[in-house]
Amino acid sequence: MKNIALKAFSISLMCLMSFTYANAAQHKTSKTETHNAMTQLQMKVCHKKKQGEWVSYNYKGVLYNGTCQPNAHGKLQFMPPAPHQS
Repeated sequence: MKNIALKAFSISLMCLMSFTYANAAQHKTSKTETHNAMTQLQMKVCHKKKQGEWVSYNYKGVLYNGTCQPNAHGKLQFMPPAPHQS
């Protein structure tokens, strides 16, 4: 009797663990989703701004400074300043 109960408990525990692992795997965000969110935020920052206007925004605790420049689609998007050449 103990053997049957132990086997049933072990099998049910393994099933629950597999469901937990499968559920956790679904919540990972891909790099493209993060990139798209960042691009949308960069375009939102430049909404109602003029080309070349200085803007700054905060994303995940990091402050970004730059200007609004047209992207490949012709819409204004945040662009960081070019690095200084020495």
